[in-house]
Amino acid sequence: MDYPNPILLYDGSCGFCQQSVQFILQNERDETICFAPLQSKFASQIIKEHPFLQSIDSIVVIKGKELLVESDAVIVLSSYLKSPYHLGTMLKMLPKFSRDGLYRFVAKHRHRLIRSNQSCLLPSPQQRKRFVG
Repeated sequence: MDYPNPILLYDGSCGFCQQSVQFILQNERDETICFAPLQSKFASQIIKEHPFLQSIDSIVVIKGKELLVESDAVIVLSSYLKSPYHLGTMLKMLPKFSRDGLYRFVAKHRHRLIRSNQSCLLPSPQQRKRFVG
């Protein structure tokens, strides 16, 4: 399926991932990116259609008909952010194995980086429209 806006699939039970979504919401240039927790029906359907996603520990960005994971997903997300965060797109100058290695290291330790807290920021009604269920 071809989606008009990029969709970020993230681990909704991970504090680091939730904080990352909040960071994106606060630092986007335009209100373009949509969000879906991996635990949602929408994400389950995407994973069913693309079984390789079951075996990776990564965010997934759906952009058009393309699925991006690991550092490629981070680079695409960076392109939607305000300055100076859009400079994350410069990561593409690094060899893919290096940037994916760094991504995997952070992903492996993400539960230790930021603990999931009981209270998290609720998206505004405007932002809530961008969450896919």
